[in-house]
Amino acid sequence: MSKSSAVRILLVDHSRGSLLFQESILRRREAHIVTALTGTLGIEIARQDKPQLIMFAFDLFDMTAPEFCRELRADATTRAMSLLLVCERESPEHAELCLSAGCNDVIYRPLQRHELDSKIARLTTIPSRRELRTLTRIEVSVEKNGRFIIGRSINISASGMFLEVDRVLPGEGKLRLHFYLPGDPKPLQLECEVLRAEFTGGTAKYGVSFGAANEEERERIERFVRRLRSRELL
Repeated sequence: MSKSSAVRILLVDHSRGSLLFQESILRRREAHIVTALTGTLGIEIARQDKPQLIMFAFDLFDMTAPEFCRELRADATTRAMSLLLVCERESPEHAELCLSAGCNDVIYRPLQRHELDSKIARLTTIPSRRELRTLTRIEVSVEKNGRFIIGRSINISASGMFLEVDRVLPGEGKLRLHFYLPGDPKPLQLECEVLRAEFTGGTAKYGVSFGAANEEERERIERFVRRLRSRELL
């Protein structure tokens, strides 16, 4: 692989040891690797180097990871870059905060090469999510194979939802979500595609895409997200 065609990856972590370890894992991919020890420097490098993927920790010395995500998503120069949070499995709230701020995916320590390769391949070959999400708990009726399970949203955007349910969903069959947006009397019934899944304890979490939503449905969700985010900023 030539240097010009190599995947460009930016690593941002306040720990030099963590950066060196991640570099050692990624070196065999022949990727072009750049590192930064602070969030501010990471944003500056991202604007200049234009990596396809940014891997980052939650603690970035001068800012938190959600702040880092919002800065990147707010800038047209960096908005389309894929963002992968590296965090501890014991801190799932860190993952939720970053996903709501525009992060594409999460990988937990200790890093497993097969899982890391899979996520890097996906995040460097598909368009990244550009919308900001908002944290919100909405009761959702999950329909699959004619059966209904009650779940709860963790966050939502016009393009999809991060959803928590109390059991693992069957692998086959279409997934359909039925829910009401708070303040909106009209129900939403959306056919979805599962993009990723996480299993911790007795719960399962799914990142789903509203690929089949029409323009009117997307606009309703966008209005709801903008309304909630405006309250968060007060």
